[in-house]
Amino acid sequence: MIALEKLRIVKVIRDESGNIIGYELNPGSIIDNEQAVYMAKNNEISNVIIRQDASGGEKLYGIGFDIEKLSELD
Repeated sequence: MIALEKLRIVKVIRDESGNIIGYELNPGSIIDNEQAVYMAKNNEISNVIIRQDASGGEKLYGIGFDIEKLSELD
């Protein structure tokens, strides 16, 4: 049986203000914040956890890396 590789976030997508609004996953898929949180809750993305941000919303944090410092999608 072939094991499927877990998805990982590899790049971020930012708006004009510098806020992260989406992500690129390791196979090249593009997802928005809402999709990323949903997928992380379902253990579909392996390199992030979900925590509450200062405003009480759900935010992704990298496991072993700073998600804010990932390369931006061109």
